[in-house]
Amino acid sequence: MRSDKLDTKRVNLVKKGFSVHLASSSHLVLKCILFSAVLSLTACSSGPSKQRPAPVSTPDTVSKEPPVTLSPEALIANARQIWQQQSDKAQRDTLLLDAATAYLQQDRPQQARQILLMLNNDQLERKQQVRANTLIAQSYIGAPKAEPARLIDLLLPLDTETGLKTRQLRTLTALYERQGDYLAAANAMVQYKQPDANTVALLWQWVNKAEVSDTAASTYPALQPYLALRDLVVTYGLNHQALASQLQQFKQVYRGQPLVQHLPPAIEHAASLSVNNIDDVAVLLPLTGRFAATGELIKQGILAGYYLESANESRRHARQLTFIDTNDKTAEQIINELSNIKWVIGPLLKETIEAIAPRLDTQTRLLALNRIGLPTHRALSDSALSLIPEALQVNNLLPRHAAFFALAPEDEAYQLAEQIFKQGHRAPIVVAAQGAIYQRLLDAFSTRWKQLSDDKQVNQTRELDIVRYTDSKSLKEGITASLGVAQSKERIDQIRYMVNEKLYNVTRNRRDIDAIVVFASAEQTELLNPMIEASLSPFDGQSVPVYATSRSMEYDSSNNQWRDLQNVRFIDMPWLMPENRWTTLKQETSAIWPRQSTSQSRFFAFGVDAYQMLPYVETLSLLPQIKYQGLTGTLSGNNTGELKRLLPQAMIDNQRIEQLNMAR
Repeated sequence: MRSDKLDTKRVNLVKKGFSVHLASSSHLVLKCILFSAVLSLTACSSGPSKQRPAPVSTPDTVSKEPPVTLSPEALIANARQIWQQQSDKAQRDTLLLDAATAYLQQDRPQQARQILLMLNNDQLERKQQVRANTLIAQSYIGAPKAEPARLIDLLLPLDTETGLKTRQLRTLTALYERQGDYLAAANAMVQYKQPDANTVALLWQWVNKAEVSDTAASTYPALQPYLALRDLVVTYGLNHQALASQLQQFKQVYRGQPLVQHLPPAIEHAASLSVNNIDDVAVLLPLTGRFAATGELIKQGILAGYYLESANESRRHARQLTFIDTNDKTAEQIINELSNIKWVIGPLLKETIEAIAPRLDTQTRLLALNRIGLPTHRALSDSALSLIPEALQVNNLLPRHAAFFALAPEDEAYQLAEQIFKQGHRAPIVVAAQGAIYQRLLDAFSTRWKQLSDDKQVNQTRELDIVRYTDSKSLKEGITASLGVAQSKERIDQIRYMVNEKLYNVTRNRRDIDAIVVFASAEQTELLNPMIEASLSPFDGQSVPVYATSRSMEYDSSNNQWRDLQNVRFIDMPWLMPENRWTTLKQETSAIWPRQSTSQSRFFAFGVDAYQMLPYVETLSLLPQIKYQGLTGTLSGNNTGELKRLLPQAMIDNQRIEQLNMAR
């Protein structure tokens, strides 16, 4: 635990055997005191509650607690004098609580804790105990090892005195946010914070970050307008006319509410959009040269999306598609071929995007089929993200309406890290094959894993275990070493040598490994998975799950693949899952391209999604709450224009692909 520089001043309060010493102590003693503080304060409770929202009150009934104006040293001196001259314990304790408050005002939580922990060992009046508990919870907000749930229990139920209630609600807001319980944080904030534009924006942000259940509205009635607006956006966001109509009704139902007065501008912007004027679309792809095969597959997907739209919609005239080969062409040549077309899909290559993007008209809608070095959406804070589009546009790097859609391997690594972390795993082994793609996956997973651990303040005792290999021999050696099997075998050999007798034994793997993540090709994963299963000990009856990305899956391989991949959990496109909602399209593509490989199928699906979601790209960028169900995944956007994919999870079970709930 981080230890602030302690005040070296010794404060003595002596009267009738009462003595308090506030002085610097050894790091070990201080660590023990701080670690046990919350436990001692909550020992009489039944344990920390998982979710206890603060009772609802209105900001009008909650006022700010007046600040302490005297210095903590002066207050401590006054407390000593009161105790020595009048033996007034209640007044002495009040002054000491004021001193702790003053220390917190000076951002000196360690000194505040020393006073509070001393007071906790001396019986306090009920009101003083409530205040002490509140100050202790506040002092531990930034302590890495403090458990938010236990601190929250110190603050509930809320006090009736308005100033103390404000402090409790402020502290609850910070603790719930740290816990990742964004609805509870918003519920606490709305009860004390004045509803100005900044407050409404933060509350709206939290409500959209939370996992909202069916009971959220009844659990958090103060958030009803926010929850209703979120549901409205999710339900009608991709239908601009319906969104505009529902938004007008919302304003009538909740008129006078702060949320209506400070309605998020992105929602009104999305409601005003019109996509009826998409008549001409230019598609920029490399149709000759080195990347011609990939370009042709994406073109086939775009045409499939075009014909699906023509079959499902009655249009006065068909939308015009113009395919432009970008191979060996300058940016000026491509721009000239675009003529006055305002809707563009592509280019595919990063260098082509970077070359033409600054030259596009500001009214052109660009859906690029790659990214151009934008900082990843999962590596930035929300405040940093909000600055990116403006900065890029000032430097003429992007047209005003630009979005980026890519089959980036990093996205899958991020998703696996988030998924595994959410499921409670904290000690995975990562196995990565040699190659640029697998290094990108490994780097992305490692980065995201560290972010998650830091955000949740997980105290890791060791670095992420990583096994890199180049061939079967180095793979086997790396796996047995990381799982501890090699050390187990060595111990058995030593015992056998010492007793000079035949031993019947089974090697055991490390007990702290709780998941294995594989970044390798399908062929390599087929070899790897049996090695892992052979290295895992069966004694405790616990299986260690193996996770992989789509790179480990080839659906046009032999049936032996599924046998060797038994129990492997992986993520991949919905289009490649055995049961999906595009049955007719699947049958038609299989009839036209009976030998289409797995990688070819992925690029085809990429083209279908690129065309079909073109009318919704700007809305997705404005409203990250909206999800578009595509062949390549569940797609959503952000204010950088970057489109991200969430892939379904599946598992190989008895040579069959079983799609899983994301929580498993």
